[in-house]
Amino acid sequence: MTTGRSPDAPAGPHSAGSAPQPGRTGRGFRDPFRWIIENPGTVDLIGFGTAAALMLLFGLGGGVIGWWVLFSVPMVLAGAVCRTRPLLGVIVIGVLAVSHVLVGTPVVAGDAMTFYAMFCAVAYGTTAVHLIGVAAGMLGVLVQASWFGIAALLSEYGGVGQAAITFVGLGIIGTITIIAIWALANLQRARVRQLALTRDRAEQAVREREQRTALAVADERARIAREMHDVVAHSLSVIIAQADGGRFVASQKPEKAVEVLGTIGETGRAALADMRSLLGVLRQEDETSFGPQPGPEQLPELLERVRAAGLEVDLEVEGSLGQLPSSVGMSVFRLVQEALTNVLKHAGPGASASVRLVRGAEGLVIEVVDDGQGTDPTSDGLGHGLTGMRERMSVLGGTLQAGPLPSRGYRVRATVPLPADHGTPAEADGPASPYTTTDPGPAADDPRGETP
Repeated sequence: MTTGRSPDAPAGPHSAGSAPQPGRTGRGFRDPFRWIIENPGTVDLIGFGTAAALMLLFGLGGGVIGWWVLFSVPMVLAGAVCRTRPLLGVIVIGVLAVSHVLVGTPVVAGDAMTFYAMFCAVAYGTTAVHLIGVAAGMLGVLVQASWFGIAALLSEYGGVGQAAITFVGLGIIGTITIIAIWALANLQRARVRQLALTRDRAEQAVREREQRTALAVADERARIAREMHDVVAHSLSVIIAQADGGRFVASQKPEKAVEVLGTIGETGRAALADMRSLLGVLRQEDETSFGPQPGPEQLPELLERVRAAGLEVDLEVEGSLGQLPSSVGMSVFRLVQEALTNVLKHAGPGASASVRLVRGAEGLVIEVVDDGQGTDPTSDGLGHGLTGMRERMSVLGGTLQAGPLPSRGYRVRATVPLPADHGTPAEADGPASPYTTTDPGPAADDPRGETP
């Protein structure tokens, strides 16, 4: 979500919503060292540009303008690109270093930049630039040693021995210097790589945190969507069934219309309470509670509302349903609610249903069976009821089977494992379910429609 001033609005020094931009008014002055690290090209341009300007002013002011100034100033100025473009810096400084020797000036102040150019080539360049930088440094040592060796040979007081000593000595000193700079540059290269790796890891951690947040938001939205579907679909199904029957009752027995309207009102209020609870989650009001979450103890009230809507339904419980985990209890209630809603909508007229809950040593079994038409030919099969039930069970580590029975009717059967401390055996094993003789395929292949 975008906050603060619009980019087209005039910015003022005390704008309430404007945030300081990196490198500008706030961040650059509050954290100058960070700005220096993040802007190496600008920093080098300022530093080496100032040094070149001072060198030029010194030459002009002292009246000592010569070849050294003409070569030193460009070499110092070229140092501004050595960190950002090390190959370009090596080429420019190397060409200038060889050129001033060719014109008869063996040493100038700018020759110090040859070492800096090599350092940047090794520390910040690619492998090819690294090799080019070292080769250029060794070439510079060879050129300087050869120049002074030849000068010693041609000197009035020199000779071959003097020339050899000069060449070898300067070669050794230059090589040691090159090796030392190469070692320091490799340390800097390792440090740069470590910083880059640390930055990449930090960015990866940020991306992973954002992905986890997005997944958590998606999971929460899916959970709320399932809750909304269960609340709205069930309550509206009951209300619609009551309203359809209420029209007939009002015309035949007006005194019964009051009872129908009362059922509609109770169902609406219960749905409104559930909606408030869900909206409380959306508003993230941690300290606000709109009442306990539904559980198995609310199943009798649910069945009463369904019976009032015209569906005969029985409840059979084997074993104790007390001390169930809250997540399991709510999922049991929602599963039974959704299954009975589907019966109301798809089983057809005159259907009845039975709800059976069995708690055993291995877990809890929920079974909802009706004797209706089994499949609904008028449904497009695009609902989300069975999908939501399957997701609820998968979150709890359980399974769901749903499908028409061989002769007539429809069955929804779910198995939920319980933790060891909750998995008390049922008080009575009871007879096996008469509806477990067939194993319908997954709901994805089920031709029966669902609650939209």
